[in-house]
Amino acid sequence: MGKGLFITFEGIEGCGKSTQARMLKNYLDKKGYNAILSMEPGGTDIGKKIREILVNPKYKGILHPITEALLYQADRNQHLKEKIIPHLKQGYIVISDRYQHSSLAYQCFGRGLDIEKIQWIFNNIVNGIEPDIVFLIDIDEETSLKRVKERSKSEHIELSRFEIEHINFHKKVREGFLKLAKENKNFVVLNGKEDIETLHGRIIAIVEERLKNA
Repeated sequence: MGKGLFITFEGIEGCGKSTQARMLKNYLDKKGYNAILSMEPGGTDIGKKIREILVNPKYKGILHPITEALLYQADRNQHLKEKIIPHLKQGYIVISDRYQHSSLAYQCFGRGLDIEKIQWIFNNIVNGIEPDIVFLIDIDEETSLKRVKERSKSEHIELSRFEIEHINFHKKVREGFLKLAKENKNFVVLNGKEDIETLHGRIIAIVEERLKNA
């Protein structure tokens, strides 16, 4: 691996992670860093096809949890091989909107799948590639569902298969993320209810400190 930096953003629906990931990328661009922003699922052309299945609300109650988990790992494998690994080797700062911790939170804590089995699949895909920093943007599940419904209405977009899940599902996913944060030193938990610029400032400070000490 080169001297690149791998940063991921995690959190439940509507937490603001995608906005913060974009803002960080824009900041790094202005500072002259080589940085890329990608996402899971859908960070590659093949991943976009997989994403169409995963987020489509018509598959709610049809797509089996194990199938769902395997599709995410297939997307992640392509993403790693095509984007993440090559750019890290070139010394880029790679920012990903979701990564493996989303699978653990959603499919294991949310759906109830065996976390060791899902992690075993992941380990055989990545050979130990873990994020240097994981920004977990934490909000409660009530705020989450309120935000996604308001966004869907204002932007005239259909809610995704995950956004229409029962609030109890989102509660379990959030609890999963917080448990993972306690177990992993690379996590930084941030309050998703803070205003956008305040959150952005906190993230910049952490990333700049990491880059300075790299």
